[in-house]
Amino acid sequence: MAAARWAAALVTLAVAGLAAGPRGCGAQPVVLASYGQDRLWLQPYDWSYLRVELPQSFSSITMDFITDRDTPREHLKDLPRGDLAIICLMIANPPIPDTSDYYLDKLLSNFLDVGSFGNTNNQSMAQCIPFQKNTTIVLTNEQISPGVWYIGYFNGLGPARTQSKMISRGRARSVSTSITVEGCPTSALWGPYCNQTIEMIGCSRFSRYNNSRNLLDLNIDLRRTLNTSENNRRTNFVSRSNHLTRQQLDSNTTALLRAENLITCSISNDSLCFRQGDMKFYFLDIVSLELQFEITAANFGLLQSSSLICYMRYNAFPQRDLHDYSGDISRAPLVIKLPNIGRWYIAMETVNRTQMNNTSSTPMLEITCFSFDWQVTGCLNGKAGINCSWQSYVLQRVPKRNPSVPFESYYVPTGGRASLEYSHFSLEQFLSNSSSEQFAWTYFFFDVPQGSAGALIHVQLKSDKELDYELYSKYGGLPSNDSWDYYASRTSSSNGSIFFSLRNSTNSDMDLSIFYAKEGTWCFGVKHPNDTSNFQTLMSVSLQGCHRNCNQKGVCHSSVDESGLTFYSFCICDRDHGGFDCSDELVSPNGHMWQSVFLIASNAAAILPAFWALRQKAFAEWILYTSSGISSALYHSCDVGTWCILSFHVLQFLDFWLSFMAVIGTFIYMATIKEDSKRAMHTAVFILTAILAATGATRSANISIVVAIGSLGLLVGWLLEFSTARRFTCCSWRIDLNVPPRWPNFGALFWNTLDKLNKRFHWLYLLFGFITLSFAAISWKLESNSTYWIWHSLWHISIYTSSFFFLCSMRLNTANHSPVTNYELTRQDSLQRTESGET
Repeated sequence: MAAARWAAALVTLAVAGLAAGPRGCGAQPVVLASYGQDRLWLQPYDWSYLRVELPQSFSSITMDFITDRDTPREHLKDLPRGDLAIICLMIANPPIPDTSDYYLDKLLSNFLDVGSFGNTNNQSMAQCIPFQKNTTIVLTNEQISPGVWYIGYFNGLGPARTQSKMISRGRARSVSTSITVEGCPTSALWGPYCNQTIEMIGCSRFSRYNNSRNLLDLNIDLRRTLNTSENNRRTNFVSRSNHLTRQQLDSNTTALLRAENLITCSISNDSLCFRQGDMKFYFLDIVSLELQFEITAANFGLLQSSSLICYMRYNAFPQRDLHDYSGDISRAPLVIKLPNIGRWYIAMETVNRTQMNNTSSTPMLEITCFSFDWQVTGCLNGKAGINCSWQSYVLQRVPKRNPSVPFESYYVPTGGRASLEYSHFSLEQFLSNSSSEQFAWTYFFFDVPQGSAGALIHVQLKSDKELDYELYSKYGGLPSNDSWDYYASRTSSSNGSIFFSLRNSTNSDMDLSIFYAKEGTWCFGVKHPNDTSNFQTLMSVSLQGCHRNCNQKGVCHSSVDESGLTFYSFCICDRDHGGFDCSDELVSPNGHMWQSVFLIASNAAAILPAFWALRQKAFAEWILYTSSGISSALYHSCDVGTWCILSFHVLQFLDFWLSFMAVIGTFIYMATIKEDSKRAMHTAVFILTAILAATGATRSANISIVVAIGSLGLLVGWLLEFSTARRFTCCSWRIDLNVPPRWPNFGALFWNTLDKLNKRFHWLYLLFGFITLSFAAISWKLESNSTYWIWHSLWHISIYTSSFFFLCSMRLNTANHSPVTNYELTRQDSLQRTESGET
């Protein structure tokens, strides 16, 4: 990096000693932030995110989730993936649930045992729980670290359909969320229960140049010294004292220039004092990419049998059994190589060595005093690496013109060595050189802006020769052979993460993507041979929306999380593909052809009821069945991607509306009522079925609603027919006190009704109609994303066939609109009259 950046304040030192008070004696926490969401509806295979920011001073977070589902825990493992709704939590980037059998089994098993989020200390994986009726989760700052967290809501999982919004069947789910973040009321209190007091420690800086020189002046002198000395000198910046020293590092007389700034911290008498067994806490903010920092104890006056144990943890309070690093700094300094950017918490305690092996012994109550200091080491003049021997560059972000998503941009090196007009740059002119090692490193730093955690980082290398480069990436730190987040080379990669993709790479190019990149500083390290003079490699680093523009198998869209603070992108794939970039083939070309044939050709079953209606001169029903079959064929032709005569939503509405009308119209036709009553019932049914098709056409409950409406129409038609067939006379005003000789014979009425029904219908056809109608309902219920084509094709055939059987079940001589017998009698009378006249 530039020397001016390193000469600025590299670290922010904030030192505090925390003396733990009695549990339960702390102050009442106060609310720092809160969030409430009344109801979030998730359609099948739908998802959404919520961004939650936890400040450094928070003590606990309470999350309440209320859903419309209450599946017993013992039945969770029996649910299919498409019916599994979960809530996931992850730090720094939106979560993507792992849909492997191992992960889901582990997730459900952990929830059955614990009933809450799993080990939230494992922040590299999403922690998930299934939907339950009421779930309350309380996490303290010992269980969850501060920073930006994302809550993901997922309704239905699938290896190909998670993160691709497609046409899916299923049931919508709702979830309400309430989140409260609490913290301590004053800065003098700390801890998850605000029962620990903070005692600020006075710190002073010792510098020989604190009266006449500052860090920027020191940086200018460093540059002058480097320019007058030999090339390839390495520079370290150490926050101990502003003092220049030179040290011979190798046979090439490479000089190490070190600026030191000594910071001494103490309570009294230049020392810190506390009893054995007590633990004190401190923290250190690293704001730039550093080489290392080390902690050293001084003036340690303990007995030979005691040790000063130091625990360190990144972004969270360390504990004896939960920390990132630990060591006995009374014997040797604790050194952390390549620390990540952020806050590091430090805990110290004095322990008797005999107690370390025997925990049952009584702790000693002697007071021990000591002093300690730490130093943070970095590199100047665009250098990086363990010995400050490799080149490092800052990449500046250049937003794209007219981007398709809000955060699209690309990165190029600063300093004028690369053009801002092009999204790529020549890599060889930036590579490091080393004469003593076989491989060299070159580092590139860039920032992912806030609010774009739903983007992906795309890195591409294209060379005119066979690539022998390796790419290491790390968030918030310098990557190395031993420490990295993602790795890629020509022959291998870290493909174990669902956030990483390396595809279409050959011997001369490399193409990798990091999905849903975390906000903040990223570093890419290029490991390469020293001799790269004959290479010509172009490198591009960009921030994009959808990977490979959904591979031309879908459309890239962007959305905003529920808080409105973060954009995220996703692909809306066609019916044959799924996944992040629509690269997962769900249906082969041959399978697509056969599915299209079945879904479209199965609508030919509408010919059966349409032909019957035309033959009986029921023209209204004929138009209804014919238009229903044609609209369904056109809708599924558009659905499978063959041809769309109208928009998809218009075709979907017509298909379901006319299908509902065809079912109900069949029931109304069987009532054999007068035309004026039939028109009134049809008008009411038109309105009801249009509302059903417009508000939720694919709901499974529509089948029951349509059958209920049809049955009600048939019943009303029969009642109308019965009321017109019976003649009622008005009651006489004369009061007759005589008791009727007998009550009406209800048994005779019942048998007369059965006799009329027997004369009205062919019961065998009626039975076939109900059987095929039941099979249609079963086909609708069994439809899933993988078997949609076959079950929906059978739905077409069975629903039209059931209408045909219901129509055939009617005896025509009893139908009002087909008076065949009366027509024959009239024709015979006319013939007889004609013959008598002629005679």
